[in-house]
Parts: sequence; C-alpha cells; structure tokens
Amino acid sequence: MNVNSNWTVEQRYRRLEQITSHEVAEMESARVADSGFPSYHIAPKFGLLNDPNGLCYFNGEHHIFYQWTPVGPVHGMKYWYHLSTKDFVHFTDHGVGLEPGDDYDSHGVYSGGALVDNEQALLFFTGNKRDEDWIREPTQCFATMTAEGTIEKQGVIIENDHYTEHFRDPKVWKKDDQYFMVVGAQTPAERGSMVLYQSPDLETWQHKGPIKTRYQDFGYMWECPDFFEIDGKSIMLFSPQGVSSSNAYDFKNIYSVAYIIGDRLNLESMELEGHQDIIQPDYGFDFYAPQTYLDEQGRRILIAWIGLPDIDAPSVKNQWAGMLSLPRELRLEEGYLVQSPVAEIDELKGKKEVFSGTHVLNQTSFMLRLELESDEFSLELRNERGDKVIFSADENEFTLDRSQMSQNYAQEFGDVRKAPRLSKRQVIVVYVDNSVMEIFINGGRHTMTSRFFIDDLQLVSEQGIARACYYSMQPVTGLFD
Repeated sequence: MNVNSNWTVEQRYRRLEQITSHEVAEMESARVADSGFPSYHIAPKFGLLNDPNGLCYFNGEHHIFYQWTPVGPVHGMKYWYHLSTKDFVHFTDHGVGLEPGDDYDSHGVYSGGALVDNEQALLFFTGNKRDEDWIREPTQCFATMTAEGTIEKQGVIIENDHYTEHFRDPKVWKKDDQYFMVVGAQTPAERGSMVLYQSPDLETWQHKGPIKTRYQDFGYMWECPDFFEIDGKSIMLFSPQGVSSSNAYDFKNIYSVAYIIGDRLNLESMELEGHQDIIQPDYGFDFYAPQTYLDEQGRRILIAWIGLPDIDAPSVKNQWAGMLSLPRELRLEEGYLVQSPVAEIDELKGKKEVFSGTHVLNQTSFMLRLELESDEFSLELRNERGDKVIFSADENEFTLDRSQMSQNYAQEFGDVRKAPRLSKRQVIVVYVDNSVMEIFINGGRHTMTSRFFIDDLQLVSEQGIARACYYSMQPVTGLFD
C-alpha cells in the first residue's frame, strides 16, 4: 500500500496555508478516532511524520524537530515541526520550526541535525528545490535558534558539485575549533556514501570526499548519516538503501539501518581506521533514520523514525502516519552500540503486576519486563477473536510474527522478522503503545521496533517465561492537547 500513488504532485506539494480549516478539522477528527494512536510516543496531530531532525540539548531543554507533511499522511511539502522537553514526560509544542519558502527550499525543508555553538543552536538542513523538469537541486543550509526560541534561516552553505541529486541530511559537529559535516550522498557511480566536509567558520567548506570503509559498494544511497564518538571510538550510523543479505536476520526491510565502529577517522586518508564489521541495531519491521545527540549529562541519545519510506501503515486511513521512537541512551559494550530507554521514561510507569499465563489488559499502553531462563518462550498480544502478534524464541534466535494481525500490510516484504539470541538468560523489556512495540533484546545490543494492528487488543499471554511483569504507562503531556 502506497498512498502517495493516489495523490497528484500538486496535491502533495500544497503549503500549510493552502490547507483549509475544514480539512484540518476532518484530519484531526479522524486521528482522534484511531485507537492505534499512541499516548507516550511523539506522533503528528495530522499528516505525516518521518525523520527526527535537529536533535539537541539547548538552554536547559531537549529540542526535538521532525519532518512533517501537513497536507495528509503522504510524502510531499516538508516542514520541521518543533517540540521541547526537560524530562521526556512534559512537552512544549512550538509548532512549525522551519518552513519552506525560499528559492533553495521551495519544495521542502529536508532533514538534518543541530549543533549548539556560541549560545545558539545551529539547525542544519537540506534545501529541496525542483526545477521545471522536476529535477532536484539539493543544497546544504542552516538556520539559527536563539535561547528565546527565535529561528532564522541563514541560507545555503554547500552547493552540490560532486554527487547525484541524492545529496542530503547534513549532520555537523565541532572539534578543535573546526566544524565537520557528514552528508548522505550517492556518488556518480550510484553508490551510497557518507561524505565529509570541513570548515573553520561555517562559511567556507572544504569537500573531503567519502569516508572510506570496507563497504564501498553497499547499496545505492546512504540516508541520514551520523558520525560521533563514544569511549574514544568513532562510529558511523546511517540508513543504507538497496541492501540485502543472505542470512536470516539482516536487511530484510525495504530499507534498514546500520553502524560501523572504528578506531578513528584519518582526515588525511579519509579512512575509518581499524573498523569492525557492519552491524544492524534493530531487527524489527519499522526503524529508520535514527539521529543522535549529546545532552547535558554527556549521554548519547538516539531517536528514530518508527516507519519506513514507501510503506504506509493502516493509520493512513485516519489521516496520520509515522511516530518517533522513545529516546534511547547509547553505550558502547563489547563491540556493540547498546540501547536502553532513557531513565526519565520510568516516570510514566504505573504499579507492577506480576502475571503468568494470560493477563487481561486494563489499557493498551504498557510495558512488560520478561525474565528468561529457558531455551524457548512465547508472548502473544491478541484479542478475543484470535488476531495476534507473536514474539517468541528458541535457543538460537528471536522471532516476531505479525502474520495474524487484524490488519496486515507490507506483506510483500514478509510477515516475520528474526534476530540472533546471544544468551539464554536475559531480561527483555517490551514497550507497547496501542499500535507500536519497542523490544529490547540481548541486553540492549539489539532491538525490534514495529508497528502492529490488533483490533480491540485485550490480552497478553506468555508461555515459558520465568517471570513476567506488567506496568501500565501513563500518557505524556503537551503533545496532543
């Protein structure tokens, strides 16, 4: 199902002010009627949410922007929507943060990152422009945000002189008084790459070229690149397109996410020296375009889009699409990026209920803590009619099966996802929010993030789990008021 095919280009590229109040009211009414709309995940009031953008800790708050197409649950004219929070429980809705309108972003303000520098937040984005033949002319641009929240575009800083029209998603950091930017790009040979630029002043940028790894021929495009350091190691995180694998686990979605851990980036040779094999962090159905940032505690926090390009979940009929993952703290352990929900999320948890067998749900936003000691187990989320999604394991692998949902979709990419099981004894945490689940397995070395659709979800059943605990989850405030 691809709802984009039902829309004309003219419809998809309408601006926000061209949408009537009646249309907005109808879309919001449809969204409110959707029992699958989340209560503690960030999602749009209407229209389409995709990549997280401009993540930063600035002026005492976490700032979260996301790609937003307001005209409907469809990819079209992109804006940056802006939220902030001090605790991931109470949010402030700032509305549109960046909007298209200049010549260089006439067809959308595309994704990018943020850098806090000189008492302001710098918001880097790709200006998306189409010419009369609908050929894309991308440029890398930036805007400034003051402590008072005033956002002002500063214009284009990098033209596209070396790559195809697929040249987007800038992420910038500063080191030793130099600014560095990675951009997702497609080379003239139509290979995906993470390309590096360097600047002393944010105005003049030197093109350093693609970062070299053993993966020089790995898909046709690398989107949403991120480059950061943890414990002295250099890490490349990106979303490759056009990649598959022969094993049972990796790169089974239409597009997936990968990371490479290396010793250091050599700025002379442009090599990521001493790097490990590529790793996939998430083995679910819906995890894409993650971005990271550092907060005031020195935590490296990751937020991803729960969704995928070119695939539409059943929520499109309720005039909304896409949500953001819970914020996840990253640590480096034994060659893995280990993910865990930030500690603040615990404030949303209700009273613990230990259960065995079947538990009747009093609400469909909850968290499960599962202690495993045996080779095999299964967990089912289901209704009285038998519609269900099954999470299970044997001694070697985890399996997530959504073939028996009430509403199936994207079945051409398969109904089952698998992940390696690294140990028999482990604690698994599962966050469920009406129509989304985030499963933390293998001590956080992997996750399985997925949308699921069970009409009248009522029951959770376990078999073979040593101890299962249920916690209700309270809604966050400020997002959907």
